Amino acid sequence: MPKNERERGFGELRAQFDRDECILKVSSMKPVARDILDRGLGKFKNGEFEQSREIIEQAAELDPGSAEVHAWLAAVYGRQIEAVWSLVDKMKLFALLESQIAVALKLDPTLPLARRMNGARLLNTPDMLGGDPALAAEEFLYCIGQGMDDAEVWVSLSESYIKMDEPEKAIYALEEALIRDPQHIGAAEMIQLVRNGST
Repeated sequence: MPKNERERGFGELRAQFDRDECILKVSSMKPVARDILDRGLGKFKNGEFEQSREIIEQAAELDPGSAEVHAWLAAVYGRQIEAVWSLVDKMKLFALLESQIAVALKLDPTLPLARRMNGARLLNTPDMLGGDPALAAEEFLYCIGQGMDDAEVWVSLSESYIKMDEPEKAIYALEEALIRDPQHIGAAEMIQLVRNGST
């Protein structure tokens, strides 16, 4: 698998940002917290993850009962994990990420974004630390069934199948990704690697 695909991890949420934003607008979040979250998501979309984290944490303080806020905060921590080199820093951020996913799922176990973040956690965590690609695949399939049907979720599903040593399913998922985004370079590269048995 190409290095850039392995490193993508939790971070491929910007691609479906506008779609998710529309879905989240229907929530019952407090209006002030919604405004703050929207500002934080603007920073997230622009790759300004530290500023995004600070703003979304404010939204979480104002509306601690919002599953969406906690799920987006987990997404930000995921991006920060990718950006740091220190193992200690990664572990600290990972603990925060796990905590936010747990809160989001407790508040709303049906929220697709929370389930997607949980799938990313299960996919990118080593098995010995609680990772489980089969459970990750279930989470991604749930998201797809709930309408979160973008190329990136199909790529994540394919990565789960690759780790499960199910190349036919991985190829199918990658083909679905390319239907949704024919220009997706990572999916195109991965499908060739899977077909060649190089993953």
